[in-house]
Amino acid sequence: MKVAIDGVVVSVGPEDKNIVDVADRAHIGISTLCCRDDRVNGCCKACVVEIDGEKKYACETKPVDGMNIIVDREDLKKNKRKKI
Repeated sequence: MKVAIDGVVVSVGPEDKNIVDVADRAHIGISTLCCRDDRVNGCCKACVVEIDGEKKYACETKPVDGMNIIVDREDLKKNKRKKI
C-alpha cells in the first residue's frame, strides 16, 4: 500500500496506524501534540492536512492505498492556527 505526501510516494507499513505514523517513518514533518503526549487523538488540532480534497486530522486518519495527502500549504498552516 502506498500514499503520496506532498507529492512524495511513501509505502505504508503494517505498524502505521495513522497518517502521522506514515509521515514520521518517511521523515516528513506533520505538526502534532496530542498523539505524542498520550492525549486523545485530535484534541490539539495541530495535524490538519488535506486528503483527496478534504481537510482532516492526520492523527485520526488511517492510511488508505492511493491517498493524496497535502501537508505543506499556506492555507493549511492558517487553519492550524485557527483550529478548524
